[in-house]
Amino acid sequence: MLTTSSAATLTSSSATGYYTVQAGDTLGGIAAKYGTTYLSLAAINGIKSPYWIYLGEKIQLSASNTISSSQIVYYTVKSGDNLSSIALEYGTTYQKLASLNSIKSPYVIYVGQTLRIK
Repeated sequence: MLTTSSAATLTSSSATGYYTVQAGDTLGGIAAKYGTTYLSLAAINGIKSPYWIYLGEKIQLSASNTISSSQIVYYTVKSGDNLSSIALEYGTTYQKLASLNSIKSPYVIYVGQTLRIK
């Protein structure tokens, strides 16, 4: 199933393009607020585990990653899918899909999993 994100264009909270983590924040929540993904923010900031961010930590939002909602494409994995067939359908490679979605083993995806295509 193909869906597009409803997120708005990425904008930074300050001229420096950083967000300071507040109590109760999650990387996913920050990403949603700025129209990106937690995977993208983790990659930009070298965060190994996206489940661990710290109060007061500065998260770079990187204006160079500005993406409008009409450009973000997601795919929900169906029975029988594999990264190669999905990549072929969207004119990309399974390696790029694996990288974009932080998939360590490109041979393991799950029915119902949402993958970012672009």
